[in-house]
Amino acid sequence: MTFSEWADQYMDSARILKEKIKALKSQLGSVPPHELPELDFRINTMHSMYAECVRVANILRKRKGEI
Repeated sequence: MTFSEWADQYMDSARILKEKIKALKSQLGSVPPHELPELDFRINTMHSMYAECVRVANILRKRKGEI
C-alpha cells in the first residue's frame, strides 16, 4: 500500500465519521434532556476521531510529497 492509498483510506474514514456526526447532530432537538449528555459525548468523540483521521491523512500526504 502506498502513502497515497493509505491517506485516501483515512480520508474515507473521516468522511464516514462526518456523516455520522451530522446524523447525530440532527437528533439533538428530539432527544429527551436526560439523553443529551450521552449524545454530546458521542458527537465530541466522533469529532475527535474525524480530526485525527484528517491529521493523519495530511501527514501521509506530506510524506508522499503531495502537500
